[in-house]
Amino acid sequence: MIVRVNTERVKTAAVTVSLAAWLVATAVAQVPEQRFDKLLKKGRLGIPTPNWRFFGPNPGVKDNHLLYRDIVDGKPGEWQDVPITRDRPWYALAWNARNRSPKALFDAVSEVRIRSAAYGAAMDPVVRSPGYGLLSSFVRDHLPHAEGATHSQFLLMFSYLLAPEERQIEPTFVSREFPLEDTGVAKTEFAPAAA
Repeated sequence: MIVRVNTERVKTAAVTVSLAAWLVATAVAQVPEQRFDKLLKKGRLGIPTPNWRFFGPNPGVKDNHLLYRDIVDGKPGEWQDVPITRDRPWYALAWNARNRSPKALFDAVSEVRIRSAAYGAAMDPVVRSPGYGLLSSFVRDHLPHAEGATHSQFLLMFSYLLAPEERQIEPTFVSREFPLEDTGVAKTEFAPAAA
């Protein structure tokens, strides 16, 4: 009896099994404990797998807050929270061009925090940073200001949950008072998008 082997089916099966094995190995490589990393890379097969943990090795557990207040007649007003993000539209999974402004603010906040931690009480290196300039320009030009305000100031804070009903608030940086070019309502309206 002669058995004919359909080579196309064998090739298709081999490719399918190989890709399925690689998909499973890639999923196993993403396990947070990293106990399978040595097995996959130094095992008999040495399967090369991508590691997407690079993009988010430590998930964020703290919320960033940007607050500002106006100075009227030399007296500071109440701090106001700036809504940087809002809910994402359904199509943001594939296309989220409105994420650029919030991402720029997030990066500026991160830069100011890092510099303030690095330089301690020295404000000049922080004030000269691009992040500080972006945040002060954003507060000055894109947010509404109190009637008669001559100066403004911003505050960076973290908040995180300690328990389901208890939130810890941690101030991290307070800017210098900076002059407002225009008093009254800002020139343009800022439309925050999802981060």
